[in-house]
Amino acid sequence: MPHSTQPSLGNILVVFDFDGVIADSLEICARACIHAARRQGCTRPLAENPFADLEQVSFEGLAAKLGLNTRAFAADACGYLEHCREIAPLIPGMAETLRQVASNGPLCILSASPRSTIEPFLRFHGCSGYVCKIISRDIPGSKAAKLMRLKKTQPPICMIGDGVSDILAAKQAGVPAVGVSWGWQPARVLAEAGAELIAETPSDIKYLFRTTIAGLSGE
Repeated sequence: MPHSTQPSLGNILVVFDFDGVIADSLEICARACIHAARRQGCTRPLAENPFADLEQVSFEGLAAKLGLNTRAFAADACGYLEHCREIAPLIPGMAETLRQVASNGPLCILSASPRSTIEPFLRFHGCSGYVCKIISRDIPGSKAAKLMRLKKTQPPICMIGDGVSDILAAKQAGVPAVGVSWGWQPARVLAEAGAELIAETPSDIKYLFRTTIAGLSGE
């Protein structure tokens, strides 16, 4: 995507999903799911990407698909992540994108992962200073409800995600949704779910905002 000299993001609150968008954490999360499934006596093999066709891209969503107890499955998966010493890689190019987005306006992470996983990741990769707020699974409520609360305190906002559930949450909250092509679910699926735009690379995000998202958000 060509560079642009359009205005900066201004006061737009950019809300990023974490897993698959910022963190290349699919392999670690898939292992957490295998661990959680075995804890419930489920030994059936899981797909390499067990989240690929879920409408709710979360541990609970996968547990429901497998016919397992959603609360116990999520607790076991999160427990695995909390005790795992491995830090997921950063999506290539994302550190610079986060830096540039944060230099123009507030940046928030809204994730179904626990805060105890997100914070060490950001510190390890030197990105903590770019994020003004983390809304993790530790805070009760759906993604849509959390976006609605954010919208009341920091309008206008936009959601960037890699799952159908991110896009649907944004639509329900009445905020623009941007899908990414490198995440856990295909870009085609995100577009069909209602994503206004698809970022092909992390560097696209800042240019999409400068040329299009400000208008969608009413700036």
